[in-house]
Order: sequence, then structure tokens, then C-alpha cells
Amino acid sequence: MAKRKAKARKKVPRQVVPVWRRPVVLAAAVVLLVALALGLWSLSDTKPTFDGDRAYADVVQQVEFGPRMPGSEGHDRTRQWLVETLTPLADRVLEQPFTSLLPDSTTVEGTNIVASFNLDPGSGTRIMLCAHWDTRPHADRDPDPAKHRDPVPGANDGGSGVAVLLEMARLLATDAPDVGVDLVFFDLEDSGTYASDTTANVPFAIGSAAFVRDNPTYRPTFGILVDLVGDENLRIPKEGFSMRYAPRLVERVWAAAEEVGAEAFIDTPGGAIEDDHVPFLRAGIPVIDLIHQPFPATWHTTSDTPEHVSPRSLGQVGQVLVEVVYSE
Repeated sequence: MAKRKAKARKKVPRQVVPVWRRPVVLAAAVVLLVALALGLWSLSDTKPTFDGDRAYADVVQQVEFGPRMPGSEGHDRTRQWLVETLTPLADRVLEQPFTSLLPDSTTVEGTNIVASFNLDPGSGTRIMLCAHWDTRPHADRDPDPAKHRDPVPGANDGGSGVAVLLEMARLLATDAPDVGVDLVFFDLEDSGTYASDTTANVPFAIGSAAFVRDNPTYRPTFGILVDLVGDENLRIPKEGFSMRYAPRLVERVWAAAEEVGAEAFIDTPGGAIEDDHVPFLRAGIPVIDLIHQPFPATWHTTSDTPEHVSPRSLGQVGQVLVEVVYSE
């Protein structure tokens, strides 16, 4: 039987990475590791998402309490609800009753509410987010003169700002930022008289003026006021006093709005509004006003009801606040 001739195996030489290529391979590995590290970092740095639908539910709840001017049942029920809602979320909740003397020598009483998170931030930064929680006693801008003495439901004017702050409280409780945050709910913002009214002279923003007066050592790094931020066709230009006295903060917030795609923030000058930020500006504290302009058709009317409030609008404003707070 013939022997099968063994087939010679071709010897394949071992591949050796040339010395000159080794630094290139090492550099590529380093780049890959850095990319992976940055990817993991970006995942851990994800900011929380603001829930506009949950904020909208808070608008509905406030309106169900009824009109919320001082002395009313709805006012007292809302105060209790705010404190009960905020207490398990915040590190500290304070009620600050105040009395203010009006130009006609009468006195008014109200309550400001402060919910604080991260009482001793390592960064030393404290941000104030604020809104008013009262509603206007009279719908004196209603198209029907017969309703001018009726109270305003306050879904947007009052309710929307409070709802945004409450949802922020939930986020701050579950995903603590590196900065300190104070949520301040001002009373008695909306009982003032218009400049054209010569029969009385009751100022707007009574509660925030009392807050600045009664807390002289409170100096947040900056503050953001939210007012009338729930309209279906939300439009927020750069409010006049904010631009005049805190322009850098305005630009910072508008940059955040661009970052999150909040198209309701319009890059155009708005009118100067006498609102809760003004007492802080007078005290040298940079606080800006995010407010719909021109005022929506429901403003100071009996039509200021939840069906004219948009969860999407609330979500836009809330996500801008998230971007500002969690970028510090």
C-alpha cells in the first residue's frame, strides 16, 4: 500500500506590531476609554424631567378649593394644602404671617410660605424660585360688566406659578441638586388697584414687599419669579424691569430655554411689570420675572379656569427652571 506523502504545512509568520505603530494603538485605546468614561458621566449627569401633566393637576386642585383671596375659605384650605404637600418634601417649611399698612391706613394680613431644600450647600449658592398663591378678589377685566364683582378662579393667574413650584419641589426631593433652593409662595400679590383707578391706591405685590422687609438678611444668589405661565399660547418676552436690573440673569435663563427647546421664551423686550420681583430688585437682589405678555384674554376675568391652561406650557417653564437649577 503506497504511503501518502505528507503535505508540507506552510508556516505563517507571527504578526508583530511595528514599534512605530504601538503609540498609535495605545492612543486609540486611551481615546476609547475616555469616550466610555464621558458616556457614563453624561448618563449620570442627566437632569430630571419636569412633568407638566402633574403640574396641571395641581392647577385643577387649587381651583377646586375656590377663590383664594385672604379671608376666604379657599385661601385657608389652599394654605393648609401647600404646607401639607411641601412638608414631607422639603428640608424645612416655614409659614410667615405678615401685616401691612395700606396708604388709606387700613391693614391687610397674609401668609408667605417658604420651602427650603439643601440648607447648607457646599457651593454656597442659593436660588429662590417664587410665585404668588392668592387670587384677585374681583374680575374687573371681565368682558361682562355684571361679573366685575365676582372673584377670579385663578387657574393661570396664581395657580400656574404655584403648580410649577410644587412640581419642582417633587424633583428637588428625589434628585437633590448641588445648590440650595428656596421655593417662596407669596400672598397678597393680586389685590392691588390699577394706576388709572383714582378712588383707591392699593399696591400690588404686598406679600413680596413684606417678605423682603421681614427677612433683611435673606440674600439668595438670584431668584426667578413665575407668573401667568400656563396659557395655551404661552408667550414670555424679556420683562422690562428684569432686563434693566438683572440682564445677565435674563440671558442665562434664555440660554437655558434655548437648550431645552422652550419656544415660549421669546427673544424680544417686554413691558415693565410691577410684580413680586420688584421689591427684591429694589433691595439689590437679582430676581427676574417670567410672565406672559401681553396678558392673556383670561387675565382678571371669570374665564381664568383650567381649560385655558396647558400642561405643555407648564412643562416648558418647569424644564427651563430644571435646566437652570441643575446646571449650577
